[in-house]
Amino acid sequence: QLFLVGGAVRDALLGRATQDLDFATDCLPEETRARVGDWADSVWAVGEKFGTIGLEKAGLKAEITTFRADTYDGQDRHPTVAYGDNINDDLARRDFTINAMARNVHTGELVDPFGGQTDLQARLVRFVGEPHDRIKEDPLRLLRAVRFCAQLDFPLEPITEKAVKDL
Repeated sequence: QLFLVGGAVRDALLGRATQDLDFATDCLPEETRARVGDWADSVWAVGEKFGTIGLEKAGLKAEITTFRADTYDGQDRHPTVAYGDNINDDLARRDFTINAMARNVHTGELVDPFGGQTDLQARLVRFVGEPHDRIKEDPLRLLRAVRFCAQLDFPLEPITEKAVKDL
């Protein structure tokens, strides 16, 4: 399985060019490395212990990460990484609905379990899941929320805005 994920999907739906090519797969890092090794111009371990292999082909750079199902212990912002086995669980760990979409590379199907496409059309930044919980998992998400509002000229969804102000 191979899915284009996150910002590249969001930007394509917005009609924006992107160089942010992130993919998610059910392959473990060593299998990903083996599959792209002879095809890519170069391959490197971006964060192999987190499941990510980087590559460059014809001047384009991409990262391919094994499906993940992160958990947070509440003590710091770095998750305990566990490999997942499906795209929906991988998307569930992402920060905002507009970043929690995937496009199946083989079929072209858009996977959007959290309404990211609807939020793009409404021009809203909304957390996946309960906003207070998402921010407590990783406080850096507060800054990411503000950055996406500024970059996309989107407001925060009201419950997301309240959580950002509260925390």
